[in-house]
Amino acid sequence: MSEFTGLHEDMYRFFWELAFQNHESFYRENLPRYEREVKKPLYTLAEALVPTGLKMDPNFNTRISTMVSRLRRDTRYSHDLAPFRDHAWISFRYPGHAVSMSFAPYIEFNREDYGYGMGMYAPDTERMQDIRNRILGDPERFLELFHEPRFEKTFQVDGAAYKKPKFTHENPEIARFLNQRQLLFYYTSKDLKRTVQPQILDECREALEIMTPMYQFLMR
Repeated sequence: MSEFTGLHEDMYRFFWELAFQNHESFYRENLPRYEREVKKPLYTLAEALVPTGLKMDPNFNTRISTMVSRLRRDTRYSHDLAPFRDHAWISFRYPGHAVSMSFAPYIEFNREDYGYGMGMYAPDTERMQDIRNRILGDPERFLELFHEPRFEKTFQVDGAAYKKPKFTHENPEIARFLNQRQLLFYYTSKDLKRTVQPQILDECREALEIMTPMYQFLMR
């Protein structure tokens, strides 16, 4: 395994340029640059994070090529026909499961910020009902994990909720989560300088460790 020394500053320049030149000719002209400045460092980071991810869930897929997002988008079912992504992510999920099918821990790098967290890419009725059942099975433990100091300090909550609440509970905090259509715990920062230092690996490892008890509670 190659030693991770930080992401490259040119990765963000590449994403900015791609955002304004999102076409095949730019991709072909810059493919060696993408492989060197974007793909290789991300693969090295993902490989270094595998042991921590497996402590969260030993069933995670650890094929690096599927953990790191592809540059080319699948536009067959999208209104956005831009062929390439101007950002990248590393995600943990089960073999054969797309990000949209998973409650996935992730680390993401955008043109103006980076972040990490775990959650659902899109509303999923069946998966969200499983999460509700787990919360209702032990609401005190769920709130204990949610208010754990490092978790509460690091992560915010997001995700689409029902416009008109469908579920009630005597505790408003629990009712809030029951009425989510999707659920996301996330952290974001605009300090991109941190990502070009080797210490970003330690930050990402720590984030996954902080997420682990909540992830294991919700996923069982």
